[in-house]
Amino acid sequence: MKTLDVSPETMLARTARFEDYGRLHAQGPLAAAAEALWGARLVPLMGARNTKGRLAGPPVPSPARACTGYAAWAAGARSLPYRNPDAMENLLCLEGTLHVRFGPDLAHEIRLERFDLLSIPADVLHQVFSDGKQGATGLVLLNGAPDCAYPALFAEPPAAPVDADALAALNAALDAGRGRAIDPDAMAQRVTRFASLVPYKRALNARSAIPPEATEWLTASSVFPLLIPEGHVGRSQDAPLKGLPGLYVAIAECVPGDGPLPHAHFDTQESFFVLDGEWDISWGFEDEFRLPARRFDLVAVPTGVMRAFRNTGKEPARLFVIIQGQERMSDTVVYSPKVGEEVHRRFGPEVVDALRKVNITFDAERG
Repeated sequence: MKTLDVSPETMLARTARFEDYGRLHAQGPLAAAAEALWGARLVPLMGARNTKGRLAGPPVPSPARACTGYAAWAAGARSLPYRNPDAMENLLCLEGTLHVRFGPDLAHEIRLERFDLLSIPADVLHQVFSDGKQGATGLVLLNGAPDCAYPALFAEPPAAPVDADALAALNAALDAGRGRAIDPDAMAQRVTRFASLVPYKRALNARSAIPPEATEWLTASSVFPLLIPEGHVGRSQDAPLKGLPGLYVAIAECVPGDGPLPHAHFDTQESFFVLDGEWDISWGFEDEFRLPARRFDLVAVPTGVMRAFRNTGKEPARLFVIIQGQERMSDTVVYSPKVGEEVHRRFGPEVVDALRKVNITFDAERG
């Protein structure tokens, strides 16, 4: 498979720096309306150029089935009760504590701590709020059909009137409906707790007899799949959460100096959101380009480009990995033939074959 080359200028254009967007406090009716409705400062980060709704106008491009934004809640701030009629909402807690009440009567609650993820099905009424003692931040990933406009329906009006044009631009509307009921136990199963995540090197070893040492050498110290599309097969098929097509997310954890070998994804875009620590995101067939990334920076690597990442700090650190594609994505990961030869030498031909069966191959060529 022939890889693509991209320039440093292209990669910079596909990067969102927290030092830029984190200080961005948009003014005007649109920002005021978003905060009145969702109780948070919302910053679009990544999505298709024609993304609509509350995450419209993202600076970083991505395939059309999902969009990503940053949200910051002040201490005690809360959204109005709302539902996404045709999109799944995935909420990753970054800092502080987030509470999510859900159900037609908002009678149930889930608490999210740092790096916990909740996947909320479409049309489930919910309300998000932070602790009264401190604020919270989170990453919001909406996942719908390619033409999804990401509407939001609010069950009650804000305390003060909201500008009608801003409401329309946010694709938000008032609707007295209470959404669909969901069993509280089923909702609890749609949470991944960072403290109890299981790396896929264990699953690959148990299911495919791939030694954990081989997985670690090729990938990161530990990769924790969180959510994959229903029916997805490959290295992450044992992820605890199943979602809609076009979105797969994981947490990669590396000890200092560690990271994967250069590789390419040929039917997906892979994006790295820094959860903590200091990193280099690198690309090029010979891994010749570097882009430093720090806490809450986002870097999106195009399809077909060889890439890697490395923990350049002094402590173990984590990335939130967002992989996006179209209706059915194989998410094949391709390394160079030299890497395949080394896997053959170290671990044997049977491991090379086992890796191919989970869509890890060794036929990347310089484009």
